[in-house]
Amino acid sequence: MQKGQNDYSFRNQDFCRVLPLKPTPNALGVSGCVIDENWEIIVPARDSRLVRYYADDLCHFFSDAFGVCLRVRRVSDLSPFLVKPDRKILLVCEEDSHALHVASEKSAAFHIFVAEDHVVVLGKTERGTAQGVYYLEDSMRLRGECSLIPEDGDHVPLFSPRMTHSGTELDTFPDSYLGACAHAGMDAIIVYAGHPDSNLHGFADPEALWPGAGRGYCDFNHLVWRAAGYGLDVYVYSHMLCDVHPEDPAAEAYYEASFGTLFRNCPGLKGIIFVGETFEFPSKDPHTCGIRCQRKPADDRRVSPGWYPCMDYPQLLKRVMKIVRRYNPEADIVFWTYNWGDAEKEARLSLIEHLPRDLSLLVTFEMWESFADDQREMYTIDDYTISFPGPSGVFVEEARKANEVGIRLYAMANTGGRTWDNGCAPYLPVPQQWQKRYEALCRAEREYGLCGLMENHHYGWFPSFLSLFSKNAFAENGIPNSEMLRQIARRDYGRCGELALQAWSRFSEGISHVVASAIDQSGPYRCGPTYPLVFDQTREELQIPSVAWAWHKGGEIWDPVYADPVFPDYERILMRYRHVQTVISCFSQGIRLLETASTELRASEGSEVSCQLAVARFLFCTYETAAHVMEWTMAKALLCHTTQSIPPAGANAVCDALGLTDPTLTGLARSMRQIAAKEIENVKAALRCWEEDSRIGFEASMEYAFDDVSAAWKIGETERSLVRLEEWMNGKK
Repeated sequence: MQKGQNDYSFRNQDFCRVLPLKPTPNALGVSGCVIDENWEIIVPARDSRLVRYYADDLCHFFSDAFGVCLRVRRVSDLSPFLVKPDRKILLVCEEDSHALHVASEKSAAFHIFVAEDHVVVLGKTERGTAQGVYYLEDSMRLRGECSLIPEDGDHVPLFSPRMTHSGTELDTFPDSYLGACAHAGMDAIIVYAGHPDSNLHGFADPEALWPGAGRGYCDFNHLVWRAAGYGLDVYVYSHMLCDVHPEDPAAEAYYEASFGTLFRNCPGLKGIIFVGETFEFPSKDPHTCGIRCQRKPADDRRVSPGWYPCMDYPQLLKRVMKIVRRYNPEADIVFWTYNWGDAEKEARLSLIEHLPRDLSLLVTFEMWESFADDQREMYTIDDYTISFPGPSGVFVEEARKANEVGIRLYAMANTGGRTWDNGCAPYLPVPQQWQKRYEALCRAEREYGLCGLMENHHYGWFPSFLSLFSKNAFAENGIPNSEMLRQIARRDYGRCGELALQAWSRFSEGISHVVASAIDQSGPYRCGPTYPLVFDQTREELQIPSVAWAWHKGGEIWDPVYADPVFPDYERILMRYRHVQTVISCFSQGIRLLETASTELRASEGSEVSCQLAVARFLFCTYETAAHVMEWTMAKALLCHTTQSIPPAGANAVCDALGLTDPTLTGLARSMRQIAAKEIENVKAALRCWEEDSRIGFEASMEYAFDDVSAAWKIGETERSLVRLEEWMNGKK
């Protein structure tokens, strides 16, 4: 695959750089604490990379945002400045003075004191001070003025860790991206580990757990060192082979060679994440085949161990935990229950009851839930979605059990802003829907002791207007959610902030109608407008553009041949089609509101307004693609049944849904040509979105699932399908 002309340009920016700010409708005018060039920043003179980072970051913020150049003074004795702090911003933590204390014991907690003539940021630790610095910056960004509102109060994050994969490149964390993670309130990053010295970013590895997974050398120690300079921990996500049962006499040496080597060589790792599908082992549980999925015989119908809460998982965990903690006694062992949410409740809860108490249980927040829509049609949440804010019944069951037995509880929450509702949009601009999830997570914190979040899986995270929204929601003493969203809208859209709120509300309504079914999440939702309209091409014939270094290359993580046969269960596709039409309508309404705001503000290309509009338009195009795929599939199914003397049950209902007045061979072929023509224009519209914002179309494990190369392929494949349609028609004449 030749890379597109706009691919990866999003990397050529400093994610933490702020442009000159102007007062927003949130501005209070000259009031409270007004900072000018007569002020200075005071920090303790100790050799700390994090202190240097946040002091310099604040200094650069004032310079870039307001043209105010402050001196940074590093002092050995803070006492004189604490006594006489006139026109000083003191950035300190508890260890700098015996007289200063933050009530919370959480390391990222901080206290803000803002008076008319000085500011004190007091962190529980350096990480808390850093978060206090970013809090000051966020406050000034919201108002666009070089002043602070008088304040005297604690700020305590509700969740730690808040961990993320990289959104810029699989397992790759540039300094600017690390800074952006810290500014967003995240405190940990995740990197894959397929071997003790390698991650999954690279070219094909014949020894990989999953076929096609890449392998590249990773200096884990250097990554830990770099991340620490931004106040971030590093977790590894295990892809290591576990082909020996923990009771086997060879188990100790076998797991010492992998997990032991990793933590012996890099004891600074914060922890390791295990999940069924990449933590399979030769289980003796009779409910399983006892063989990992890659080796399971095709004729064995039993589930492989990674997809069942096996009774001997506690033995494996104890074996591995003992080895890991030999080198890092504080290592956080995270065990994720993602793969067996559909297993019987008794087996799931029995496993939790028998787990070691000194690990962290990670539970997915929204999956495995079933619904009846407004027409009493049933559907299930198959994978990550924000269409349902959560929590699911499975989460509640497992969270209660973890709380009951005293196991630390984390949630896979997707709060980085991306889900499989769309695989290659940088974020989902549905803040009112995200707010429902934030509030549900906060309730889980109170009710079940939820204390940590996995913000995303391999698709990673990008900074967006949602970043501040979630950080504020996940803190004690934050601004009320609805008011924070209003302030963000005013920050980004100025006098048109109300239009933005209305647009986001329409998008949030739309996303709530998405049916999170596997057929679409592994289809057009995952790759967007790249998804082809196939006539009779096979999977092998579809040479999907891809780069050699992609982990999931060439459509590996999505199915390019739409798997719905339509008949006899035609109600399924009609239900999904009805829902996606509602989604399209809501997004269309929201886009018109954002377009009005963009016109009134005279937004320039590349501005925050134009990029947000491009993301919304791309999502609209993705849902249009999904609708066109369903229409094409239904019309093709009808076409193939025209030779039958008796039409299939439901044929009339499908015709009605498509608005077909001529369900003959000729009429159906005409309809398919019209659908293809509409989809080609839709791809061109999506391409304009990618040209506006190069984050669009990119997903770290797939690389670019949509760009100009993919668009050209999609259009070419659609035209090829039309040729095959004509050949098929000629054969019927």
